[in-house]
Amino acid sequence: MPPRITPRQRARQASYERLLKRVLELLSLGSGRTPRLTELCRTLGVSERTLRSAFVATLGMAPARYLRLRRLHLLRAALAVADQHQTSVTEIARRFGYTDCGRMAADYHALFGEYPSATLLRGVSPG
Repeated sequence: MPPRITPRQRARQASYERLLKRVLELLSLGSGRTPRLTELCRTLGVSERTLRSAFVATLGMAPARYLRLRRLHLLRAALAVADQHQTSVTEIARRFGYTDCGRMAADYHALFGEYPSATLLRGVSPG
C-alpha cells in the first residue's frame, strides 16, 4: 500500500510545481543565454536550497543538471537547422555560452551519441 500523502506534503509539492513553472517561464523569456543558478534564485526570490528541492522533487534532478541538459538540447536544435556552409559549430556553441568547445563536444556526444559537427552536417532528419 502506498504511503499517504499529508496535506502539508501536498501543499509543498504544489508550491514546488508553481516555482518550477515560474522558472520555465523565465527561461522561455530569456535571451538564449542560460542564466546561472544564483541569477535564477535572485530573480525568483528563493534560496538555492529551495530551488534545488523543487527541481529534485518535481523533475528528479538538480537545477544545474537540468540547465545543462536544456542548453545541450537547444544547441542540438540550433545545429540541426543551421546551414553548414554559413556557420560553424563553434559560432553556434558560443551563442549558447559555450567557451570550452572540447568539453561541450564531449558532453554532447555522451548525451546524443554523435558529435555536434555530425548534427550540423546532417541537418534536420525527416520524420
